[in-house]
Formats: sequence, structure tokens, C-alpha cells
Amino acid sequence: MNEPSTPTGPRLWLLIALPLLVQFGVLALGASILRALTSEPREDTTLTNLPQSILILFAYAVFAAAIWLVAKRLGAPPLILALRRVPLRQGLLLGGGGLIAGLVASALLEPIFHGSSSQGIEAGTVDSLASAAALAISAIAIVGGAALTEELYFRGLIYGRLDARFGVASAVVGSAGLFGLAHFQPNAFPTLFALGLILGLVRMRSSSVWPGVGIHAANNVIAVVGLLLVTR
Repeated sequence: MNEPSTPTGPRLWLLIALPLLVQFGVLALGASILRALTSEPREDTTLTNLPQSILILFAYAVFAAAIWLVAKRLGAPPLILALRRVPLRQGLLLGGGGLIAGLVASALLEPIFHGSSSQGIEAGTVDSLASAAALAISAIAIVGGAALTEELYFRGLIYGRLDARFGVASAVVGSAGLFGLAHFQPNAFPTLFALGLILGLVRMRSSSVWPGVGIHAANNVIAVVGLLLVTR
């Protein structure tokens, strides 16, 4: 039996878009079901809503599975997704430098565009076992799920295809632009685009997504801690 040929042209880009479309579909369907079951007029964006936190974590798990399946369709997933080991010293230097650069960019851009506040995410109140569990699940989803899956997708799958087709400069800028657009937050786009550029440059220097995963996770830890401090 002949193996299926590797997609090219529009079929390739439709295949690459599939994981993101699947994630959006899971989130949209899940949010609709939750609103119907709870009679809420709109989506609850607090981190202490248990059904919402479970949905978000599940969506990231589906996203990760879809990314892996698409990468497997294109070749060996570790190669396609740039899952390469990085020497410890190089990883720490790139990760630390990238994190500092990202924090500086955020500090400069946030007072102008107010990207974080425009997303409307709040920590919520921890007043029960369910809300405490929801906060823990939300933290795992944001820090672990988002950092891993978004780097695998934008700096792994998309970066690699753009680099192969158009060159490294297009891969850095293009993956950063798509990373910012995929959050659907116009005010947050400048900060996300700047962070995406930094993550793309780290990906270029390391030839791996792992330093970017570390930067992304650390950045999200700071964001979650900031939300918690604001509510106290």
C-alpha cells in the first residue's frame, strides 16, 4: 500500500490551520454548552470557574493532540516541531534573556495599549474547594498548556513551514503575527507580536522550541501571579 503523499500548496496550509480551528471549535462548543446549562448570558472569564477551567484545559489537550497528528502527517513529529535538546547553558541564557526582553516590551507597550486589561480575565474569589480546584486547573492550563501547545504550534509547526518556504525572516515575523492575531484581542496584539518576535528569535538561535516554552511559561506565571495580587 502506498503511503499518502505530503500535502503541498493550499492543502498544506489548510492542514496546518486545522489544530487551531479544532481548538477554537472545542472552546466555542464547550462555552455554548456551559452557557446553556448555567443560563449565564456570557462567558465567565474568571480563573475560579470550575467548568470553564476544565474546558480550557481540555481544549489545550485537544490542541496538543491535533498538532502532533498534523506533524506526524508531515514527517517525524520531533523534527517537524523542533523538539531538539538544547545545551543547558545556552538554554538558560536564551531563556533568561528572552524573558527579560519580553517583560521590558510588555512594560513599554502595556501603558499605551492596555492589552492585558482588554482581555477581561480576572482571578476571581477563592471561597470554596471548587473555586480552589478551578484556580489550580486554570494555572496549569495557562502556564503549562498554553506555553507548550502555543510554542509547538507557532514556533514549531508554523515557524518550520514558513522557514522552509520563505526563509527564516518570514518565519520569525510571520509566526509572531499569527501568534498575535490568534488571540483575537486588538489591544493586546502589539504586546503579543513583540513577544512572538522574541520567541521567534530564540527559536532561530536555538533551533528548538524548548527555550521558548520556558519563556512562555515563565511569562504566564508572572501574569497569573499578577492577577492574583490585583484581587487581594
